[in-house]
Amino acid sequence: MNEQRAQAYVNLREQLLPCTDDEELNNILQANQELIDPEFLQVMENYTTRLEEQGNNNPAALLRNMAQQLGTYLNPQAGTIEEYQGFLLEVLRAEAEINDGRAIITDNDYYYKNVQ
Repeated sequence: MNEQRAQAYVNLREQLLPCTDDEELNNILQANQELIDPEFLQVMENYTTRLEEQGNNNPAALLRNMAQQLGTYLNPQAGTIEEYQGFLLEVLRAEAEINDGRAIITDNDYYYKNVQ
């Protein structure tokens, strides 16, 4: 990370920390969208850890919550563990059906055989 970007992260973090109004928070985030990336979230996490070590738990909790919400914004397609488990179960069932000879998989499709 270059020095200029690191300073921009610090400036953004310092703007967010005292922010209590949702509209103001949204305005700050929109004005700084280009800075909201995984690296910024890591900077926030590092600072949060330092705050906790110093006993500043309230600002740390605020920043950690904000970082988690921003992480969700950055990766909206990240599913819940239940969604992943459901998908995995579906794949395992399909594999079992193929192995039992009840289904066929091709390059682009999965379908049941006409078993009698």
